[in-house]
Amino acid sequence: MSTLAQDVRFAFRTLLRRRAFAAIAIVTLALGIGAATAIYTVVDGILFRPLPFRDAGRLIAVWETYPHWRQDPILQRSWDRIGLSIPEYADWRAAQQAFSDVAIWGNDGMMLGEGASRELVGVTTASASMLDVLGVRPALGRFFLPGEDVLGGAPVTVISYQNWLARYGGDRSVLGRAVHFDEGTYTIIGVLPEGLSLDHGEATSPFWMPVGQDSANARERGNHDYPALGRLKPGSSLAGAAAETERLVRGGRKQEEFGIRVQDWQGDLTRTVRSPLLLLLGAAALLMVIACVNVATLLLGEAATRRQEMAARLAMGASRSRIVRQLLTEGFVLAAAGSIGGVALAWSGTRLLVALAPSKIPGLLDVHMDLRVLGFAIVTALLVGMVVGLSPALTLSESNPAVILRGGSGQSARGRGSLQRTLVAVELALSVVLLVAAGLMSRTLQKLTAVDPGFRTGNLLAVKVLIPPATVRTPGAVTRFFEETAGRIRGMPGVTGVTAISTYPFGGGSSSSSFIKEGEPEVDTPGQRAHETQQRTTLPGYFEVMGIPLLAGRAYGHDDGAGAPFVVVINETLARRDWPAESPIGHRVKYQNEWREIIGIVADNKFGRLSAAVEATIFAPLAQRRSGGLALMVRAQHDPRPLLEGIRQAVQVADPNAVVRGADLMSDLVKRSFAEERYRAVLIVLFGVIAAVLAAAGMYGVTSRAVARRTREMGVRMALGANPAAVTGLMIRHSLAGVAIGVGFGLAGSLLLARYLAQFLFGITATDPLTYLSMLLFLGGVSVLASWLPARRAGRVEPAVVLRGE
Repeated sequence: MSTLAQDVRFAFRTLLRRRAFAAIAIVTLALGIGAATAIYTVVDGILFRPLPFRDAGRLIAVWETYPHWRQDPILQRSWDRIGLSIPEYADWRAAQQAFSDVAIWGNDGMMLGEGASRELVGVTTASASMLDVLGVRPALGRFFLPGEDVLGGAPVTVISYQNWLARYGGDRSVLGRAVHFDEGTYTIIGVLPEGLSLDHGEATSPFWMPVGQDSANARERGNHDYPALGRLKPGSSLAGAAAETERLVRGGRKQEEFGIRVQDWQGDLTRTVRSPLLLLLGAAALLMVIACVNVATLLLGEAATRRQEMAARLAMGASRSRIVRQLLTEGFVLAAAGSIGGVALAWSGTRLLVALAPSKIPGLLDVHMDLRVLGFAIVTALLVGMVVGLSPALTLSESNPAVILRGGSGQSARGRGSLQRTLVAVELALSVVLLVAAGLMSRTLQKLTAVDPGFRTGNLLAVKVLIPPATVRTPGAVTRFFEETAGRIRGMPGVTGVTAISTYPFGGGSSSSSFIKEGEPEVDTPGQRAHETQQRTTLPGYFEVMGIPLLAGRAYGHDDGAGAPFVVVINETLARRDWPAESPIGHRVKYQNEWREIIGIVADNKFGRLSAAVEATIFAPLAQRRSGGLALMVRAQHDPRPLLEGIRQAVQVADPNAVVRGADLMSDLVKRSFAEERYRAVLIVLFGVIAAVLAAAGMYGVTSRAVARRTREMGVRMALGANPAAVTGLMIRHSLAGVAIGVGFGLAGSLLLARYLAQFLFGITATDPLTYLSMLLFLGGVSVLASWLPARRAGRVEPAVVLRGE
């Protein structure tokens, strides 16, 4: 133990004597370890850290699957993520044996309060078994009873812990208090435990109610609105649970049209972000390896200045193992110092990563540094210390003390130079992989930002409006409300256009339906299915306000009202798909149980993501298509956000019970649609730039050492007539030989990773020639510059001075 302490003290003294080298090495390691630790913190918080429930690994998500939907471009996105209906859940729970218990839930919104104090609040509807499945107990009071979780059950509600503190001040007498909603008066019976979330760290709804009281869905088997969750019994398998659930829920559906998917709940919550996060973790790990190789290269360079010291210690009786241990200790001290700096960088870096990350990443709010992360940093430091200390330790321990003390260099110097060039080649190979990935991500982002959404996004505000259920149920009331509201907004100064739509572009919503063409059978037959399409309900004038070109026919207007013949407009994708050889204008389709004439075709426009293909879409006038809440689309001459208060007033005048739920600039929504791609591109480009800088530093150091080692040789060459340019070129070519090898292996590695990277790209292939050429030119230029700067010193050698020195 005393020997180890002596080694550590000596290592500190040695590094203090070489402050510049130590500072560069520590900063390099801090960058690598900090980046890896910060990314690991995010990945751990989202993918690896167990959910905060008892035996969380036994919590299983259960979904219905419709395999035949995989063939439909509109339905394929949700083919294996279909919820259960309330009757299906009841049948399943009554007969299942694989789970200790099962539960379902859903999310909704309700109007709370009366008069001017009304507000829209989130509501979770859950089965009475939910807390038993999760393995938690209420913080206060109780949860729903089975007799309350049915149609006609007592109107009760449970509130979230956060709602209890914020709205009720943590008052324990809240139990029994009445809460007034538009749908009726409910009694508070309990408070949920603190931090409870059904959405991986996202804040839960302030109010929970029994799902069985949902009068619209309680008896409807076709309404699959409810995700299901079960707690797997000890000894039960996922495959067995899936087979049992499928048998109990199938009903009369055919095997090729129905199935069940089960997955651990955490894996199900994070499955869409797992691959992107692992990509970032891999990039950060690659950067850390590059940093380690860079420091190992620097240490080999420093070894040249310590050859006499090591030779003297060997000559005085020190064993080679003692020398290796001392140099490994120095490596561990460097790694420890780098880790301290790395953890500090990781702490601030994690906060930055969370702040910049797309908000829809599940579990993002749960990300924080803890003992797991510190453990990762400690293990990383140990591995780094071994890597950076091992190569110079082995090289110096093999030095021949007699040769070195006589002033010779022997094979050791040549071997050390060869090992340095090898390490630089490895560093360059890894840098090529990282730079190519960065280039591909950058090109993807460039392609995405250049995509035309198909409508004008400038100065366009999407305003979400919630109207009371009584208005929705009254025939024609929704149309009158939105027409009156739009008329008032249209008269506001600075407004150039107003319209409304049921599902607005890039708002995160989706609504699809099916239709049949005239002459087709009205029921599904083998080989003949209804035509699936996205559906939108709008006010007249929608296409003009949005700037969507009309390609054929006409758009519907105010004359196409409730008493007029039913009409629809379709987009060009739908026209090409279902009428490839003729014009659809004048054809009739049965849509939403009504025969409607196609009167126009509009240009395609994006609705969900810029990277997604345009989907077939049908548009119907609001007066002829019953719909609930719509969103107002307000276009202004300048920034429309100052108009929001006036828009709220117009909504209130049209219906005092209507509520504006929020508003977004369309340009912001479009940018938000590729936030994940931008996040990945920024981080990987940052890692790539750091890797290139480290590779350049390594190349500079190696070339500098080579020039110092071969100074006499260069002097002799100059004395024999070699010109300075030839000598400089010789040193550059010598250095670039390793560059060529490293770049070659890097290209091979990049091509091997191309298949994995393809899933993250848009508009380019994973073997995009322009990307590869650009990265090679960039890295080649950096390498030539890093070699030329020290190599030019070789061309300035004075032969007489060198030969006299010998």
